[in-house]
Amino acid sequence: MHPTFIHFFGIQITTYGLMMAVSFATLWLCTVHRGQKLGYSQDFIINLITIIVAGAFIFARFLHVIVEWDYYAQNPSAILFSRDGFVFLGGFVGATALAVWYTKKKQQSILGVADLFAPFLALAQGMGRIGCFLYGCCFGKVCSAPWAVHFPPDSPAYNFQFNQGLIDINAVSSLPVHPTQIYHSLFNFAHFGILLFIRSRQTFRGQLAMCYLMIYSLGRFVIEFYRGDSYRGIYGLLSTSQILSLLLFAVGAAGFFLLKKLALTPEAIGAIESCDSSTKPSDC
Repeated sequence: MHPTFIHFFGIQITTYGLMMAVSFATLWLCTVHRGQKLGYSQDFIINLITIIVAGAFIFARFLHVIVEWDYYAQNPSAILFSRDGFVFLGGFVGATALAVWYTKKKQQSILGVADLFAPFLALAQGMGRIGCFLYGCCFGKVCSAPWAVHFPPDSPAYNFQFNQGLIDINAVSSLPVHPTQIYHSLFNFAHFGILLFIRSRQTFRGQLAMCYLMIYSLGRFVIEFYRGDSYRGIYGLLSTSQILSLLLFAVGAAGFFLLKKLALTPEAIGAIESCDSSTKPSDC
């Protein structure tokens, strides 16, 4: 755990914030580079990424506040000023809705854009989860695995275990826990590789996007069982993220088989540029 990267003229730059910046920069560079090869304008891609990033932060925060409303009702100022508390799936759903709206407004192919972003989103998530590990959030359950990690005093894991009575004030570290942040990161890097493999053999438009939904939701659902923090809402045996994962998997599976049946031609390098002037980009 290393939450602070550097203090610069009295300004704290956190490793979490740094990794978020790196992940979004990677998403930006990769999508702009490939998007231009596919025929999308740089302005369209940059504007779309800006909307996605802003929407992701707003909706990720919104879902966290809803899930933890009992706390925020007693501490309303923390809604705006607390650094803690973002739910990725909330940000994903909100950002996706805004991205669909903007893409449709610009008369671009929604499925084509989704296929463009899918692999690079998985890559960016893998980088972002490293920030979670360095900050100490999204920690796992207590375990005895040889790769278990201990977090220092004042870390989220340490404070949570202290409040639960699992450790006392004299503890020099948290109890050993699953490094679920690393599980997430490794899974997302593997996810990125799988999507690149599928892209090299893509047969219909929307295939990458639907595979992203199915693979990510499956991995997230499984890893959630190893999470030890209680900030995501628990409904019976499932967390909020697991319920959303089931919904996303269902959407991805239904979309995959429907789009496979429709068999729209996937966008390839130069595909949009080959359309004549009378054809809308969304039809290419």
